[in-house]
Amino acid sequence: MNLKCIVIDDEQHAIEVLTDHIAEMPGLTILKTFTSPVQALTEISIEDEIDILFMDIDMPGINGLELAKNIREKSKYLVFTTAHPDYALQAFDVQSDQYLLKPISFAKFAIGIDRILKKESTIAKNVKEVDPVAALYIKGDHKYAFSNIAIEEILYIKALQNYIQIITKSETHTTYLTLKEIEKALETHAFIRVNKSNIVAKAAIKKVDGNIIRLTNNEMIQIGEGYKEAFFAYVQSSLLKSNRS
Repeated sequence: MNLKCIVIDDEQHAIEVLTDHIAEMPGLTILKTFTSPVQALTEISIEDEIDILFMDIDMPGINGLELAKNIREKSKYLVFTTAHPDYALQAFDVQSDQYLLKPISFAKFAIGIDRILKKESTIAKNVKEVDPVAALYIKGDHKYAFSNIAIEEILYIKALQNYIQIITKSETHTTYLTLKEIEKALETHAFIRVNKSNIVAKAAIKKVDGNIIRLTNNEMIQIGEGYKEAFFAYVQSSLLKSNRS
């Protein structure tokens, strides 16, 4: 487990305290920090795939409660870190998972975050125990229209702003989903994210040449810089090797 974290607080000292705690806590890693809530609003993307968002409430320009209304959907968990206990009810309204009062000792931090880690562990365990589905239903162009897509037919999936395209061996489907949502649905299947915009079926990979993947339909997709390590680790794990000297 390696949950990616972002910290937003207008006080640099508060950020340093939290980044130290995150570094000490197994299962967490720091992705970005922001002292400006406005900068956080404009720069945080759903493509960052944030697991935990740590956010102060009393900040200039945009307070944490208002900011959370705009970026809550971009993070799996939201943890408010504040010196003010009277915001707790409002924090609940924006789906806060934890409410940590400053000063935040490592013990207080660890106890609060351990609940999230245990929840993630339970989710991961349940996913492994569920039999993988063989098909997905996606919404069509009106309320009662749905398409049934056989997972084994999927070659790759491409992000298109607020939509995704699912390219199969015989046709292409467009639906109102994010790449992160479809990636979650397919996590028990043999797919791999190769850049910010593409998820590829491992069985559809025909050839790898440097940073270029050629698929069985002869389309080519470039491997993103931030995805190379995981992709080539997968290739190495499946590579046939000779034992001859």
